[in-house]
Amino acid sequence: MNRRGFSLTLVALAVSACAPTGPVTDQAGVYKIRSSDTADIQYRMLDSVNSLRAGVGAQPLTLNAQLTAAAESHARDMSRQNRAWPFGSDGSSPYERVNRAGYTGYLVGEVYAQTFETELEVLAAWVQDGAWGDEILNSQANEMGFAWTQDPSGLIWWDIILGDNSLVQPSI
Repeated sequence: MNRRGFSLTLVALAVSACAPTGPVTDQAGVYKIRSSDTADIQYRMLDSVNSLRAGVGAQPLTLNAQLTAAAESHARDMSRQNRAWPFGSDGSSPYERVNRAGYTGYLVGEVYAQTFETELEVLAAWVQDGAWGDEILNSQANEMGFAWTQDPSGLIWWDIILGDNSLVQPSI
């Protein structure tokens, strides 16, 4: 692992160690997310992403409702498809999904995962992977949508969508 990746991983792990209690691990060791945990998880992820971005001099992100709606829709769709990938079951791309959600800025990137890990563990894994980490740290982004869906088995489908609202797309 390169020095940057190692440093970012340390920051992610340090942030996760400070995480307040929220979701619980059941008797089988499965991380279970309750509907009442949504805001805590979203802001814990936002704070962690912003800590990582600060470490590389990138501007902080804000949560955006339209990007979060697009991320939530795609997380549910990946679960239905039983496949973590960028395409919707209707063949849609991330660009189409953010437009459908009413986002008027530009799509910067999307990262997604299928895992039994917590949000901060999956963030650390994304950052350790060069391409996914570069997406999250992309200095062009200034907004983020973040959502997930959890199957009855405990499998979690995570999705982050990054956008730039500094230049609004022209109407088509």
